[in-house]
Amino acid sequence: MRTKNAQAMLALGPIDLVGRKAEATLAKGYSPLELERAGLTVTRAREVDPARTSGVGANVLRLRRQLALR
Repeated sequence: MRTKNAQAMLALGPIDLVGRKAEATLAKGYSPLELERAGLTVTRAREVDPARTSGVGANVLRLRRQLALR
């Protein structure tokens, strides 16, 4: 994964890591696992992709940061 590319994408929204090389791509929303790890429920979240089952740590940190700013 290219760090600069992933960081730029993360600024736009949740990312997903795809393929054998874990290429960062923009995700449709956060996975339920990411929401749970960040302390959110699916009903409180705006961007949810129930089809995603992975948990990307950067997404969890982004969610926690957003919660702290509220």
